[in-house]
Amino acid sequence: MTRPDRLSLTRLIAACAVTAAALLPTPAIAQDRYPGQPITLIVPFNAGGGTDLVARAFAEALKLHLGQPVTVQNLPGAGSAVGTTKLHGSKPDGYTLGMTGGFLVTTTLRGQAKFSATDLTHLARLSLETFVLAVPAASPYRTLAEYLEAARKAPGSVSLGTAGAGALTHLAAAALSQKSGARLNIVHFAGGAKEVAAVLGGHAASGAFSQVEVLPHAVAGGGLRVLATFGETRSEKLPEVPTLKEQGIVGVPAGPWQGIAAPKDLPAPHRATLVAAITRAAQEASWKAFLQQSGLASHFLTGAGLDAFLKQEIETLGALLKSVEITQ
Repeated sequence: MTRPDRLSLTRLIAACAVTAAALLPTPAIAQDRYPGQPITLIVPFNAGGGTDLVARAFAEALKLHLGQPVTVQNLPGAGSAVGTTKLHGSKPDGYTLGMTGGFLVTTTLRGQAKFSATDLTHLARLSLETFVLAVPAASPYRTLAEYLEAARKAPGSVSLGTAGAGALTHLAAAALSQKSGARLNIVHFAGGAKEVAAVLGGHAASGAFSQVEVLPHAVAGGGLRVLATFGETRSEKLPEVPTLKEQGIVGVPAGPWQGIAAPKDLPAPHRATLVAAITRAAQEASWKAFLQQSGLASHFLTGAGLDAFLKQEIETLGALLKSVEITQ
């Protein structure tokens, strides 16, 4: 073979090698990097309620540590069953997350959602807050004692709104009625935002709310007056308002907690990435400012501590559901 022929053959072999290399698959690392697209955060309630406000504030902090947008999707209905069922049935790829809380526990215990509260990948508990009992600013009831006395004198005449049948505020309202000996007329609305509007509009004499829903309306000149908080100690945001415990009423749920979960069977690497990002987001100044402004306590939990807390919640709320005889 002449020298020019050898050179042509060498060039042909080199060209074939380049072509073959181009046909090889892209490395898996480039294809499977997580997260590689926007993430959806399901809120199983209407926009404007307490859980929605928490979700939107935390989504802003979380996106900074995931490098992707975190879009809140409101899926209300059947208490919280529509949104939580959507989360449960979503693909466990890390791109669909959902807000959780005591509402998830009660919805599953009552059979509205056809799965167990533990049948999700729980990532973190973000915050705790107190329930409050509030009336319109023009209400004749200026104290809890006056409010309960009116209900005792005319059983069923004083209406008490909740965020929906089976919601945690329903459980709190039923327990308040039972433990105080005042038969309240418990009425349900489609989420906290509509409950606030109903009480502001005089369509209910009072409401059991999460504190974050009420604070914007509880300032001087606002439309609501808070008669009691449900937590163990007085709220830093409402220091002048006594707790139920101070007024001799115990055994009522203190308030909601908010957390984030993913569908069951989330891959371990994705879970680790999410937990790390959520943990960092919980330290963001914007999130801490939201907690302070809303009167929420962080009480951040993840891992084994979160699992133990969830187990205790299921036991406690299950017993309360039976004691106040809330049925579906």
